[in-house]
This record gives sequence, C-alpha cells and structure tokens, in this order.
Amino acid sequence: MTRDRRRALLALASLAVIVAGVSFVFWATRPVPHGECLVAFSRISTVDSKPATGRELEELAQREYEKAIAEGRCEAPWPRWRGWFD
Repeated sequence: MTRDRRRALLALASLAVIVAGVSFVFWATRPVPHGECLVAFSRISTVDSKPATGRELEELAQREYEKAIAEGRCEAPWPRWRGWFD
C-alpha cells in the first residue's frame, strides 16, 4: 500500500469517526418529552364549515401542549442525555 493511499484511508476513517460523533451529539441533545402529559382540546364547527386539516389539528395540539408547559401542568422537554443520568 502506498503512502498516499494510507493517508487517504486514514483521512476517510477520521472523517467517518467525526461524522459519527457529531451525529451522536446531535441525537443526544435533541429535546424529547418525558413523563406523561395529557393535552385535550375540542373544536366546534358548523355544518357549513370546512373540516380541519391534519396540519391545523397538529398546530392546535402543539399550541395547547406549549400552553400546558407554560402553566406548569406538564414538564418541558429536555435533552435526551439527561434521562441517562436520572
């Protein structure tokens, strides 16, 4: 094996280790919900109104979830790694 080929393989291996490390850190620091948090909401519509789209319902659920966190009814999400030490 030539010296240039060894350097290229070492550079590729180093790059793979760096990418794997960065990916792991990214994954471990993403906030995830923990504990149980029940959020319920209702929507009233009339006969002539259009049904809500899935996106609208998801946005409404997200707003209610954030409201529950702000009011202290649910715990805020925390980084995934915190659960490893609790």
